[in-house]
Amino acid sequence: MNVIIFPPTIDWSWMRQRPQQLAKQLAKRGYTVFYCNQSTQKKPVEEMMPGLYVVHHFSKWVREEYPRLKQTYGNVVGLWCTWPKLTPYIKKMKPDWVIYDCVDEMERWQRYEPEMVKRSNAIICTSQPLFERLRKDYPFKRIEIVRNGYDPDLSLHLEHASSILPRDLPKNNRPLVGYVGAWAPWIDEGLVRRLLREELDLVVIGAEFGLNYCSYGKSNVHFLGHKAHEQLANYLPFFHVCIIPFQKNKLTAAVNPVKAYEYLAAGKPVVSTNLPECRQMYPYVEIGHSHDEFVSKVLHYIQHAGDASDRIRYALQHTWDHRGEQIEMIIKDFAS
Repeated sequence: MNVIIFPPTIDWSWMRQRPQQLAKQLAKRGYTVFYCNQSTQKKPVEEMMPGLYVVHHFSKWVREEYPRLKQTYGNVVGLWCTWPKLTPYIKKMKPDWVIYDCVDEMERWQRYEPEMVKRSNAIICTSQPLFERLRKDYPFKRIEIVRNGYDPDLSLHLEHASSILPRDLPKNNRPLVGYVGAWAPWIDEGLVRRLLREELDLVVIGAEFGLNYCSYGKSNVHFLGHKAHEQLANYLPFFHVCIIPFQKNKLTAAVNPVKAYEYLAAGKPVVSTNLPECRQMYPYVEIGHSHDEFVSKVLHYIQHAGDASDRIRYALQHTWDHRGEQIEMIIKDFAS
């Protein structure tokens, strides 16, 4: 069976994102997966689950262990690259196949993309806008869409009997509107300020990522910081509505938000700004085309939550297991 290496992007234990989810899926399907942390620690390679190993000291591992690995497994060692700046590792490691997994439309990364594409056997992307741009730029290359998904191991879709409100959630009986994810420059702060004029509490779960937890002059916004993904099941059941308050720009137009699947798995009404991939999820995700319409829909769903079972069913039709099946079929085409 193939060995698949995820060169360094984000650490395994940091926010659970697409690279970790896909690494887990490939290991579940019998591949031997080495997930390489970006940070460096003097620790041996660590087995996280059968077939999935985390490399804590990448440069040392490449120098000392990778040559033996390549010799042992012959011509079935591949790289899964989620960042176009990883091309130097391809040159250094000389894998037998490469997949470029294009997950974002970051302008500052695009100058590295042509070289990555040149050295890749196939491109996978996360959204229709990314697919259309890549197909235009690289018509000679195989390109497939594999969207993000929901991780059932989070148990968000299961009924949670506990009625104990977490200590850091507000206790003033106002409706709770939740946002889970990085507090980043693509947040529409004007929309957030408009929302905070209403009789509700906004709860933000996520790390600062280029945007500070600034003061909005309101007591009804609560920044809880980063929490492990496994803790979401303690919080989402208490939210009345979940939101995706992104600005509309080139970056967000290409996003297929993982949070949408997680919100829906918890059965929660979801309101998003006008993002192409969220429009594709309608009617499970509602779209606010303006600040006022967005807020109006949030207020509507606070009063009329609708059918949670339909949302949960949708999320369970779009799990990371489904995405794993897709990528396995793609890999088998050229990596056997």
